[in-house]
Amino acid sequence: MQWVQALDEKGYCQIENFLPIQHAERLRKNIIVNNHFKKWNLLTTPYRPLMNVKDRISTTIIDKQRHIQATKAFNRRKFSFSFYRSSNKHAKQHGQALLHKSVGEKVLTLLKKHALVEGELQDSFFADYRKGQFISYHTDGSAGKYAFIYQLSTGWQQRFGGQLELYPQKIKFYKHVLSPKFNSLTLLKLAHPMPHSVRLLNNPKHKHRITISGWVE
Repeated sequence: MQWVQALDEKGYCQIENFLPIQHAERLRKNIIVNNHFKKWNLLTTPYRPLMNVKDRISTTIIDKQRHIQATKAFNRRKFSFSFYRSSNKHAKQHGQALLHKSVGEKVLTLLKKHALVEGELQDSFFADYRKGQFISYHTDGSAGKYAFIYQLSTGWQQRFGGQLELYPQKIKFYKHVLSPKFNSLTLLKLAHPMPHSVRLLNNPKHKHRITISGWVE
C-alpha cells in the first residue's frame, strides 16, 4: 500500500474516502444535530483561573475570557490552543462516545492489518473548531504510536483557515499543508516525530470544522 510506505518514510499520510460516503455523511449529521448542552467542553492553553467571574466552564463569559487568554499567547508565539472537544465526563448524557470510538477502532483495525501496531485505542474524541480558534506548533509526545485526524468538514474553502500544518523535518519554515477534506484520514507517526499545528480559523458559523482525533498504541 502506498500510504503505508508514505507513513513509514515521511512520518505522515492522508487516506481519502476512509469510510463509505453514506456512513461519513450520517456520522457528520449525527454530530451536528445532537446539541446536548454537556456535549462540548472548551479546551484552552494557557488557562489561568479567572478570579473576577464565577468559574463555571459552561458559561459564555468564561469561554470568552479563556479564549482571549489563549489568543494572547498565540499572538506572542507561545504554545497555545483553543477549540471545543467532546466531553468524556458527560458521555452518558450526550451519548456520542460510541460514534468517535467506532472510528478509532476502525483506524486501529487498519493499522493492525498492516502490522503497524499491536496495542489498543488510547483515546478518541470529537473536535469542533470555530472562528478564531487554533492549535499552535506542537508534538503529541508519547500519547501513542500513531495519531489520527479524521475530517468531517464539507465544502471547505482555503479562506476559512483550519488547515493542518505538518512539519516532517521539524523545521518551522518547511511544512506540508493539508486542507480539511471530507472523509479523509490523516495518520501521524509520533516516533518520527511529527510537529503539527492547526491554522487560525476564519469560518462562517454554518461551516463546521469537525474532526475525530485520537491515538493508537
